[in-house]
Amino acid sequence: MMERCAIAGACLAVCLPWCTVSGQDVRADGPKQPPVSSRGRLPVTGCAGQPISDIIVITQPPFTDRLPKRLEWVRRTVRRTHVNTRDDVVRRFLLMKVGEPCNQIRRAESERILRAQPFLVDARIRAFDDEAGGVRLEVETRDDFSMIFAPMLQLQSPLLRGMRLGDSNLGGSATLASINWRDGRGYNDNLGVNVENYAFGRGRNEFRLAAQRNRFGQDMRLEVVRPYYTDFQRYAWIGSLGGTREPIEFRRGDLPRNALTVRREFANVGAVQRFGSVGRLRLVGASLTREVQSTDAHSYLLTRDGVRSDTSRAAVPTFRPQRVVRLNALLGVRAIRFVQVQGFDALTGAQDVRVGMQFGLVAGRSMVVRQARDRDNFLAANLYAGFGGTRSFMGLQAVTEGRYDRDTKAWDNFVSSGRLAWYFRPAIGQTTVVESEWSAGRDMRVPFQLSLADREGGVLGHGASRQAGARRLVFRAEQRLVVPTRLNVADVGFAGFAEAGRLWADQTVPYGISTPWRGAVGVSVLAAVPPRSRRLWRVDFALPISADPQRRFEVRFSSVDRSRVFWNDPRDVQVGRERTAPSSLFTWP
Repeated sequence: MMERCAIAGACLAVCLPWCTVSGQDVRADGPKQPPVSSRGRLPVTGCAGQPISDIIVITQPPFTDRLPKRLEWVRRTVRRTHVNTRDDVVRRFLLMKVGEPCNQIRRAESERILRAQPFLVDARIRAFDDEAGGVRLEVETRDDFSMIFAPMLQLQSPLLRGMRLGDSNLGGSATLASINWRDGRGYNDNLGVNVENYAFGRGRNEFRLAAQRNRFGQDMRLEVVRPYYTDFQRYAWIGSLGGTREPIEFRRGDLPRNALTVRREFANVGAVQRFGSVGRLRLVGASLTREVQSTDAHSYLLTRDGVRSDTSRAAVPTFRPQRVVRLNALLGVRAIRFVQVQGFDALTGAQDVRVGMQFGLVAGRSMVVRQARDRDNFLAANLYAGFGGTRSFMGLQAVTEGRYDRDTKAWDNFVSSGRLAWYFRPAIGQTTVVESEWSAGRDMRVPFQLSLADREGGVLGHGASRQAGARRLVFRAEQRLVVPTRLNVADVGFAGFAEAGRLWADQTVPYGISTPWRGAVGVSVLAAVPPRSRRLWRVDFALPISADPQRRFEVRFSSVDRSRVFWNDPRDVQVGRERTAPSSLFTWP
């Protein structure tokens, strides 16, 4: 089944960019003429209630500036293969229509919502005098580089370990479609399909579908959500379901890592409504959730040659199953404004940071429905605070959840994580980032460990560490410098960084120990393709500083866009959280 999905995804990725919309060819190099720009008309300093006589959308490809002669082939190739974002897709994110009064706040919010889309580099909305008492709005966007080509290479044979192929703006439709493969060595190869549409249902809705065959399990997820993009929205809603079957491994110091198979099913449907004025409001809603989880009692080893029995005498942890249906109350309080900045999470690209405070709360109580016999209360809280401006900014986000078992009269499955960060940009091309990240788990009902080896939450140079704990604290500092270039192909920069982290044990988390501080220092090569893209490509060269016997010099390649959301849980924290907490609904982009 997964092989058929992968073939279908590949065919879709090849065919869709050449389809037509409303009888017109939408290829970047096709005969369709772009809208006429308003350059030369009298610009308007701002919207002040003038009627909107027309809205013109101008979409630009990734490389708009001419490149040096020896690199001009790059620009031509991209323009031939790239499909600009369609006009009707851009219009779905606008909060204004022809005939309505021009409102400055709605104009700024529309511009910000467009900038928040991962398939765009930047967006601007300008107002021009139409010489008839009204205004003509010009919406100009520039696409990000949409081709996805990510080979996974290794030094020993075979050199090619895996591959991800796709397009992040398929046919200019704001749709990401990709297929991936990874060599399973002694197990099944990993095969997966991922589809994400950011303008689903001809509106500002998001659709996500992911299907993955793992080494000897699977991961299936489906989600349709209308995030709370702007205070002008009245409603936001979510519907999701999915299921996973996967092994969770434990780090046990000198013993080889063992694994337990975890099976989970989840479903969620909910909505919130806005009360209050723009900028200061409350969100009130409800959701119905279902969660089923079970962990095998048999422990085994995942070796390079396949599955082996665990013959060590170490105790095997046990976890209680869960089968629960809950009715949840959703509450949110928000007093937020947005400030446009450059060069914070991106190398030089623009992003909008949230200044102010917001708080989200999920409070649920279980119901006895058929086989769902668990009796509990569930509580999750999400706090964000941001202060500063374009030169200096400090942000804090903390996410905590826990479950109260009404039979045992005790709290369990307590998971907490967060990030505190300070950005300082004293001059163009220079950025200092100082941050701390923390994570913790206690009395877990699913296999759970934290380590400094985690790719997102750990410390560079310690990817092979065998030590684990229940709480983790990591400090990071980075100084970035953008190098001027006239090539117009990419923005380039360098960075120096230092990291330090440690773990603490808890008797409720298996095999956990308390460690001394571990550290790493290094340098990075940074790039953004095309220029001003918010996706940051980097190569990190890290030298570990610690007594961990598994420390090693590390060269890490990565590509990530962190400009949309201030904080995302690391992978080893996500596995411990309830799958039905509406994180997508309360993303607050």
